[in-house]
Amino acid sequence: MRKYLFLLFTLLIHDFTFAQTRDTIRFENVVGLIIIPVLIDGKVHNFLFDTGGECTVIREDVVAKLDKTNCSKEELNDAFNKVTIQSKCTVKSFSIGTSDLNNLSIVSFPNSALFNCMGVEGIIGVDVIQQFDWLIDFNNHYIIKIDTSYIVKGLNDYVAIDFYKNKLRPRIKLKIGNKIVDFLFDSGANESLIHKKSYKKIKNQIIKSYNQVSSISGVNSTDKLSKELVFLVNTQPNNLNLKKYDVSFSTVSNGENRIGNAFWGHNQIFFSWTKNKLLFKPVDTEKKKAYGITLKMINDTMTVNTLIYTEQILISGLKIGDKVKTIDGKSFKNYCELLTYQLLTHNDILTIELQNGKQVTLKKENIF
Repeated sequence: MRKYLFLLFTLLIHDFTFAQTRDTIRFENVVGLIIIPVLIDGKVHNFLFDTGGECTVIREDVVAKLDKTNCSKEELNDAFNKVTIQSKCTVKSFSIGTSDLNNLSIVSFPNSALFNCMGVEGIIGVDVIQQFDWLIDFNNHYIIKIDTSYIVKGLNDYVAIDFYKNKLRPRIKLKIGNKIVDFLFDSGANESLIHKKSYKKIKNQIIKSYNQVSSISGVNSTDKLSKELVFLVNTQPNNLNLKKYDVSFSTVSNGENRIGNAFWGHNQIFFSWTKNKLLFKPVDTEKKKAYGITLKMINDTMTVNTLIYTEQILISGLKIGDKVKTIDGKSFKNYCELLTYQLLTHNDILTIELQNGKQVTLKKENIF
């Protein structure tokens, strides 16, 4: 997996003026996620910027090497409201840009194969995010961190989202048809998700949809399948704005409604916890292309993990759990290498050879 290089730098943005100096932080966009550098004990670490997480967390293998005090056990609820017990410590030195957040309480979490591959060592949660205002430019890959006392100008052409707070959970409301649907504003996710209960309220508004099936039983099993839907609808960000925006969602049977980074496309957004504001600047976005398939490793074997049933996937006859010999003539036994190849390949055609000798050719296409 390639190393992600992060640069801290300052530049002038002509649309914005600030009362004083601000921090401009370059971020790496990996699978649509925002990964920024932080300094801990004077060393750079790569953290996910996550408005969907209430607290700041760090990988167990990373925190073990840090200068820390006051460690204790903490009960936490995960994304599915299951209680887990994790270690919580005070980190003596923690900095974002020019801001020192010394003696920050931070919770550890078990190592994740996905995060290890992406180079993610921790997650910045709302406990830290709420201390500043943020301008996020998804097209140019930078975040401007702003002191909450600074006055930001140049937001007149931004659109306001109906935003409110529920404890340390930033939430927004979107109008879909004549229904108002509540979502978690989750910058720690790429896709936008809607629970099947909420989906029932707006299913008559669907413009286009595909069935989707994936394995959800974990890295080493495909016993249980998740049958979901990927669909496109028009949304309005508030009752005052009459313009509608095309938005794609995937249904989920567990968890909650979430707005991920794909919702914003290539736009800029301004987020202020203290000012109760979430604004975005609509721009033309490039439609993403996909093959409609993802693979994972099971016992060192490449295996079909997710399928979006476009016409070409239906014709291919591929099934979840199919064992794959090669993709584009390449064979992988390492999870990180397989993940990296799937994320970075830009070929228009993907050639898959199954272990039973069958060969399938898929074209990268606009799903919506």
